[in-house]
Amino acid sequence: MIENNIIQSLGAGSGIDSKNLVKQLTAIEKQAPQQRIDDKKALKELQISDFGKVKSALATYQSSVNALIKPEGLFSKSASFTESNAIVPSAISTEVASGAYKFEVTSLAQSQSLASMRFASEDDAVGLGTLTFNFGSWNAGLTSLTANADKPAKTLTIDNTNNSLKGLRDAINKQNMGVTASIVNDGVGVVLLMTAESGEKNQLEIIAAEAGGSPTNTDGSDLSRFAFNATTIAAADPNSLAQKQVGKNADLKVNGLSVSRSTNSVTDVVKGLTLDLLKASPGEIVTVTVTDDVDFAKQTVRDFVDAYNTLLEELEPVLGFDKENDRKGSLANDALGKSVVGQMRNLFAASVTGLSSTATFSALTNLGIRTELDGTLSITDKEFDAAFKDNFDAVQKLLAPHTQSSSSDIVVNSFGKQTQAGEYAVVINQTPRKGFFTGNATGPGFSLDTTGKNYGVTLAVNGVTSNLINLLPSNTVYANGQSMAAAMQSTINADSALQAARVTVTVAFDSNQFVITSSKYGESSTVNLASATPDAIADLGLAAGAGTAGRSVAGLIDGEVAFGAGQVLLGKLGSATEGLSLIVGESATGSQVNFSRGVAGQLDEVIQGFLKTNGLIKTKEDSLTRDIDSLKSDQERLDRRMSSYEERLMQQFIAMENILNGLNSSGGFLDTLFKTLPFTASND
Repeated sequence: MIENNIIQSLGAGSGIDSKNLVKQLTAIEKQAPQQRIDDKKALKELQISDFGKVKSALATYQSSVNALIKPEGLFSKSASFTESNAIVPSAISTEVASGAYKFEVTSLAQSQSLASMRFASEDDAVGLGTLTFNFGSWNAGLTSLTANADKPAKTLTIDNTNNSLKGLRDAINKQNMGVTASIVNDGVGVVLLMTAESGEKNQLEIIAAEAGGSPTNTDGSDLSRFAFNATTIAAADPNSLAQKQVGKNADLKVNGLSVSRSTNSVTDVVKGLTLDLLKASPGEIVTVTVTDDVDFAKQTVRDFVDAYNTLLEELEPVLGFDKENDRKGSLANDALGKSVVGQMRNLFAASVTGLSSTATFSALTNLGIRTELDGTLSITDKEFDAAFKDNFDAVQKLLAPHTQSSSSDIVVNSFGKQTQAGEYAVVINQTPRKGFFTGNATGPGFSLDTTGKNYGVTLAVNGVTSNLINLLPSNTVYANGQSMAAAMQSTINADSALQAARVTVTVAFDSNQFVITSSKYGESSTVNLASATPDAIADLGLAAGAGTAGRSVAGLIDGEVAFGAGQVLLGKLGSATEGLSLIVGESATGSQVNFSRGVAGQLDEVIQGFLKTNGLIKTKEDSLTRDIDSLKSDQERLDRRMSSYEERLMQQFIAMENILNGLNSSGGFLDTLFKTLPFTASND
């Protein structure tokens, strides 16, 4: 009602469209401040969009930077080899050392296979009890097995749930112990065929322990039919397992040096080079020549330079001048935007931190890579090619992350994001040690017949107590302490309690004494003998007692006390070496350690600082978003002020109209009065 009265009042006296005039005046008053708000909002929204373009461009460029960091970028190898049907290089990694390797294959590895007697059906019963599988190498007469110390024995149980030929097959395969069991139909019946892993030390000794009150274990009946040991072999019972193929190693020569491996896929003769042995060919020499793939590395660096120049081109409309829209980029005057390129340019011009003082190259300019006046990178081919040809190792150290230790007893294991590049002195105050137990001395020329003996012990290793372990099987003759040590190690590591805790030991025969050593370093590394049978005490010198505890490494890195855990020495938290991890050997005294991220690593660190989730660009984008939100308040204040301004104008125009109305009324009255006066009245 009131609004209608106001609207009706506007223009009623003057004839002017005062309502429209008020709206126009208000719009004029609002135009300038509204434009400022709109411009600010548009700029900030554009900057957020352009920072998104910066992130996208940086992420693309980062992939070319990472190509220098990954081993394949600068450390790739190429290989050429003599064509041969005897040996073929199947894989090559960056770890292989360059050089020429001459190989000769004299014999191939093969797996031992054992076959059972013939059965009528796979459902035939096999007998109840347990079968224990020992692994090792048989002597020529199959009278003695030297245990494989690195492969613990396995025991499986045959009961009423699996008392059949196929049940035994499945029980063997479920053990995942490197033995494959299969049932073969030979046309007359079915035979259980057991195949071990290839290699001389992976051959099988199988000991049966039949269930019941009077087990025979070796007589070729019931479960004894699947035993294979010195006793059953000597008995030559046709119902027992028969060896069909002996386990052998592959024998080959590398540059004249004879080596032997358990498989025909050889991965560790030359580190980083995998060889497939196809057939024995004595006298045939196959040459494999490995070289650094310098051309690939050079192209990777050229791609890196081209990618940087492409980055500058993509960022120019945002950080410089936008030719398409004929205006400066939205981030041209932004401090963070300028620092994106500025930090990289500074890095290209500076020396790489952490390289040794004797390093051949210390900056990109040493490779003929320079920054032009327009900011792009260029390559001087002559210097570039010479650097790769004459000092390729120095090129790798300059561009890629690199660690170096002056002592072979101290190895840089890893470094963290927080680790600062530099050269650090390492001083070892206490070397690491494993816990061990040393037995009493045995006699010289020690040999042993275990017939009728019981060598049971209970061990406590790293705080884990074992079951009662029979260290050596009965009815076995050992020629020396070394063969006994190998058998003892295999038996101990097969203990279920120790396996459940992932505890292992090594056993050595040293100075006529058995030494049992934990595989772990540090104070918690212990080997104690909790109990021992009289035979173990008398024959093996292993009496109950405490061993010598291990210890952790202790020392200084860069003059500050480092944290030692086992044989690992870690840089102090909060220091320049935080995140630096060193593996320290038992005879280490000290070292000079260098750590450099290389040009690529430093550049990746800079880029990551912009791109990470809580990085510089994300922080800036959040700030711009808050600025846009604050403009909403500015808009609300402007709208309220303009509403008040419009109301004030309305009231002013209403007052004007009222005055005009009053004047009009007074004018009409005077005009009427004037006409009624005698001397002014008109004559009709």
